[in-house]
Amino acid sequence: MKKLLKLVGDCSASEIAEFAVVVPLLMTVILGIYSFGRAYNIYSTVTRAAQDGARMAVTPVCAYCSYTCGGVSSQFPCDADVVDAVTSALAASHLDPMRTLQLVPTTSGAACPAPAPAKTCAAATGAGGTTIYICRNVLINPNTNPQTCGTIVSFRYSYQFLPILFAPSISINIPAQGQMRMEY
Repeated sequence: MKKLLKLVGDCSASEIAEFAVVVPLLMTVILGIYSFGRAYNIYSTVTRAAQDGARMAVTPVCAYCSYTCGGVSSQFPCDADVVDAVTSALAASHLDPMRTLQLVPTTSGAACPAPAPAKTCAAATGAGGTTIYICRNVLINPNTNPQTCGTIVSFRYSYQFLPILFAPSISINIPAQGQMRMEY
């Protein structure tokens, strides 16, 4: 017991003050590393979900039959089916699909040349309220040859960083865009 009292008695107040300053800074750095790692994980997950949605949008439902969606006959899935594919990809990674916001893609301007169907770009909402932006029959590489028609699926995912000790909570919108070549 005397050794413990002697050890405690030898500590100066400056060591305790240094500890009180270093620990919050160390915790802030550790939480920051975790938050940025989680943001990167979410970025890769939402990008994969957008690719899954684009893949669903360009894959024909049936080669010899037509699929009726909203009174329109097509070989390709409805926008609601594409939204459901994105929603299920997000839910499989334990992300909330309700935190998606529409994002107009940067390459949605040029339509495919004839005989391709007309270009359609619109926001699509799924059963759970998930909103994404789908552009069908657009040039996905307008500045290179040969030009390729395809579908672009894009959205933003709202991510809120963990609150750091001295800063208010910060929210960012992580963009996701997937594009696929059409299969005619």
